[in-house]
Amino acid sequence: MSTTTTDAERGIETEAQLVDLAPYRDPETLTRIEESARQAAHTSPAGIADLTTGTVRLDKADAPAGTAAEDEPGVLEVLGEDDERASWGLRAIIPESLTDPGAWRQRRAVWANAAAFHATRSPVYTWRILNVCALGARVGVRDAWTYMFATEYGEIADKVRRTKAGPEHIADLRGDRRKEGRARRREPLTVYGLTGLTTYTAVVLALGETWGLVLAAPALLPLFGLLFILGRREQQRREPDAVFGLLDQVEAVTEGAPVTDERINRALRDIKLLTAEEEIRPVGLATRDEAGNTTVAFKLPAGVVVCSALERKAEAFAGSLGLPLERIDITQGATSKDVVLWVAPKVPFSDPSPTSPLVEAKRWDIWKGFPFGRNRKGLQKWLDLLWSSMLFGGAQGYGKTGAMYVPAAAGVLDPMCRMLLADFKGGADWEELEEVAHRVIIGADPDSVDEFVDLVDELIIEMDNRFATIRRMPKAQRPNMKITPEMAQTHNMPVLMFIIDEIQEAFGVLASRKEGVKELASVVEKLARLIRRGRACGLIVIAAAQRPSAKTMPTDFRDVILKRYSVHTVDNTSSDMILGDGAATRGHTAAGLGQIGVGILMEEAGAEKLQIDRITPQQFEAICARGRRLRIAAGTLTGYAASDLLTVTGILAQIRAAFEEADAAELGSADIARLLHKHDPAADWGPREGESDKAWSSRVGARLGKEIEAALDGTGRSLDRVKVTTLAGSEGRGFRRADLNLVLGA
Repeated sequence: MSTTTTDAERGIETEAQLVDLAPYRDPETLTRIEESARQAAHTSPAGIADLTTGTVRLDKADAPAGTAAEDEPGVLEVLGEDDERASWGLRAIIPESLTDPGAWRQRRAVWANAAAFHATRSPVYTWRILNVCALGARVGVRDAWTYMFATEYGEIADKVRRTKAGPEHIADLRGDRRKEGRARRREPLTVYGLTGLTTYTAVVLALGETWGLVLAAPALLPLFGLLFILGRREQQRREPDAVFGLLDQVEAVTEGAPVTDERINRALRDIKLLTAEEEIRPVGLATRDEAGNTTVAFKLPAGVVVCSALERKAEAFAGSLGLPLERIDITQGATSKDVVLWVAPKVPFSDPSPTSPLVEAKRWDIWKGFPFGRNRKGLQKWLDLLWSSMLFGGAQGYGKTGAMYVPAAAGVLDPMCRMLLADFKGGADWEELEEVAHRVIIGADPDSVDEFVDLVDELIIEMDNRFATIRRMPKAQRPNMKITPEMAQTHNMPVLMFIIDEIQEAFGVLASRKEGVKELASVVEKLARLIRRGRACGLIVIAAAQRPSAKTMPTDFRDVILKRYSVHTVDNTSSDMILGDGAATRGHTAAGLGQIGVGILMEEAGAEKLQIDRITPQQFEAICARGRRLRIAAGTLTGYAASDLLTVTGILAQIRAAFEEADAAELGSADIARLLHKHDPAADWGPREGESDKAWSSRVGARLGKEIEAALDGTGRSLDRVKVTTLAGSEGRGFRRADLNLVLGA
């Protein structure tokens, strides 16, 4: 017998101990516990995992020491929204047809169209009902008369008479008829029927007399219902195999009427792709988006030609649907038998062009691309020109310049994008852009063309310098040798958007010179280099020409531009000059578009018809004014646009003259003071008697800083002293010529 006493026996209360039994459980038990925990989570009121009903994974007892399993004996597993188990609930058992908003929009459209169709056919239906009721009235009177007066005996008497039977037989039949008729008229059913009929007639007359015929009309509905039943029964007796339809099959009554399975079947039968017995099989739900576009997916029956045959007959198919070809789009589904039909509520691009979102944008980031226009399905098309320049073309008056406003507006609204303009048309289309452009060239005179050639050379140098800067960076900072927003900001390499309008005018001036062929070839080669390589270092070239033929625009320049947009052209040849050779044969042509603001966009992946977002000249003027304010606030208004921002007088003009005289990129404060003292000894810029070089340098440096600050007061700009290389070759504090030009807008 054991003499050991427990704590409980001694009356000592011990603290409860929590024992983890998981290490002592076999894998099957752990799996069962886990499944139970999951089930508890699924049935919890909140429907999510928590510490009491959540899904807990118990780690095995033999987990290696130091691992996550050893450190965390229990891990809470949160069920995500995309997890199949998280979707268990009522929504899983509700049919998709009851929860899809697009399907409900399609249903409402079908119902509205059916109601409108039947409303227009209501006179025809009324006439059909009245005809059937009239037939029922005749049949009802005839049958009632036959029954109450036993007229069938008269037919028997006629047959007996034709057999030349004796008169006594005919007299007997007549007697039987009278006897049977009297018996039938005395039957309770006949009496009750006649009583009910007279009562019903009296009630209707009383209602009509009291309330008027309009309010008494509903009381006649039971009578017309009875007559309609009698009439339909007579029709079926007369023509057992005939098909009677009171309501006609619903057809489209408006331009935006919904496309249904029945309508598609009829159209396919009209173009001989289906027989009378065959029909399509819907796949999924017919849906309608917020813009009214309908999408119907269906499968062609076995033995029917594939989807490609339907695409070849698209025009005939559209005609059978009662729609123009522009309103439908046919694409192949998962297999050759699967068809996805898209139908627009009206002819695409028939509405005015929508206003560009850039019109109301306070600021834009050119690195994110920009909205350009909308395709035939009403979907917004975005463009990213950072890695691909663009060519615009087409006839005058069809919105070419308006289309160019869109990418230009995106660049203007980004204060970190430097705008360059060469307008060889010389009109007023781009005068608003002069408020923000770093360089501006207007007109196609020889001097302007020379300035254009110089600008191209400067951009070549800028491009080479940028690539040199990128190559010096660590590889981790220069992915794919392409500029990034971080690189652009850190190394002062803003995006350059070079807009060239009517570039063929500049090419024409170059070609007309004595050495024109050689000079033109050189400029074209440089522009092609800018387009091919400049896109990787932040250079965007946007050029425009009316009809860029090989004579007016060399193909070496035109062919390196990957994105092209053409408005209306007079023929396929002109369209191909813009969109690329062979585009018209592939079905992409701007010939005969004839609509302002609508054109063909050709990209690397293909072409599509677009309606460009509208930016009016007045709106573009407001955008440029906004862009100018953004640049002034950010300190990025430079060059031509900043030339009238600051009147260069006083100390700033003197410092500029000092840089010009020294022809240096950097000058120390002492260098500038010596040059200023040389021109004006009385201004006290030179060393004073007994003043050390260090004291003098400190004094003139402080004086330069104060006078520069006073000159720039109220402009929102500053010119700070930085570490430079002096004229003597040593390091010191001073100013850079580039910083001075940036402040002065030079």
